[in-house]
Amino acid sequence: MSNGPITEADLQAHVDGRLAPEREQEVRVWLAAHPEDAERLSAYRVQMGALREALRGVAEEPLPAALDLRVRVPRRTRWTALRAAAVAAGAAGLMLLGGAGGWALRDRSIPPQAGTAALAREAVSSYAVYASDTARPVELPATQLETLDRWFSQRLGRAIRAPDLRAASLTLIGGRLVPSAHGAAALYLYQDPEGRRLVVYLRPMAVEGTDRMQARRAEGVTGWTWANAGLGFGVFGTAPESDLHGAADIVRSQLARI
Repeated sequence: MSNGPITEADLQAHVDGRLAPEREQEVRVWLAAHPEDAERLSAYRVQMGALREALRGVAEEPLPAALDLRVRVPRRTRWTALRAAAVAAGAAGLMLLGGAGGWALRDRSIPPQAGTAALAREAVSSYAVYASDTARPVELPATQLETLDRWFSQRLGRAIRAPDLRAASLTLIGGRLVPSAHGAAALYLYQDPEGRRLVVYLRPMAVEGTDRMQARRAEGVTGWTWANAGLGFGVFGTAPESDLHGAADIVRSQLARI
């Protein structure tokens, strides 16, 4: 029995050898009918193999003597043992101080892992990958909208439907399911008369299930995020900020009750 349309997550899992046997067979059949994607995945495998080979020597190098305590620590007298203990205590203190400093700076060095800030990062990454794809930016086109909405609803566990953004001069191209660290996310892709593309990104929220609309900007992409009743939303693109804000307002109005 089919497990549904083949997604990019399935293809990446196929490359990594992480698919269940039944799904693996479905992906192989699908790739036989999509030679361009089969060629792309083959190139990924070549890159992975080259990377492993390039790093093999480093991984197999013996531990340098300067870092091997079994070499560096000779028999010690009671005095040298006490001195080493004192040094170790001092080092432990420095580690504690360093750890405290690192914890204080964690938010500056670690990308957001939850909430709408993380959703924004995911949406921008998806925009970078799919909005520029001229060959196959979506898995299901707008002509199969009913199937697309039903598929998203099943995978996200709640009723999902594509926003109608014709009032903002945006035409729906289609959509695809994308993976995130928080499970499956739905991605609708639109295009304006100038050819600029916009994504509407949705996924369930374990943190910040309700959050106000906030402007976001990253890597030249502008957008807005918010959350309502456990569902997070992101609207991102490269159109003028006022146009994007207007589109986000329409999305929020139409999807407020899903």
